[in-house]
Amino acid sequence: EFKGEQNSNKEKIMTEEKLKLTLLKEKDPKLTEPCTTWDFTRDGDPKELVLAMGKVMMDPNRPGIGLSANQVGIQKNIFVMGTEERLIACINPSIDELLGEKEIYLEGCLSFPELWLHVKRHPEVIASYQTVDGELVEKKHMKGLEARVFLHEYDHLLGVTFDERVQSKLSLELAKKRRAKRLRVNAKIAKRLSKLSLPE
Repeated sequence: EFKGEQNSNKEKIMTEEKLKLTLLKEKDPKLTEPCTTWDFTRDGDPKELVLAMGKVMMDPNRPGIGLSANQVGIQKNIFVMGTEERLIACINPSIDELLGEKEIYLEGCLSFPELWLHVKRHPEVIASYQTVDGELVEKKHMKGLEARVFLHEYDHLLGVTFDERVQSKLSLELAKKRRAKRLRVNAKIAKRLSKLSLPE
């Protein structure tokens, strides 16, 4: 059973059932709710949760490079980023400084499948966070893709999704129309393929 240490009310913060994580999709209201601090005394050891989040993030059917806890229904200040070879867990992160002129770059999000948006963000960030062991990483300087993923996931913890960072409503609507068209084409191709009979 995965749980935090029991408090005076013998409250179980986490249970094994909650580790059966499900990715929330874009219209889920939990994605717009700010997360709360992970308390290592009350909430316990986050290692198992972090590993479970990593598995969701690296699902071969829809792999990603970042995932926040509220994307799997847990309203805590935790996100993971990176790859299978180098998974970084950022717990109770904070931004110390944003550096450089904002740059536009194409972003995706696991909770918004097949949606790609041009988002303007700072190219560098100095941030602090705790590791899964509770150790404080202070003023880590991140650049490029690492900085962008950190800022994208940090937004999630604030209840802000990347579609809110798009410069105009028009560009957002056009991106959604392009996604709808891609999905229709993919559905047609899948339907045609299903009708093809394999040679004997």
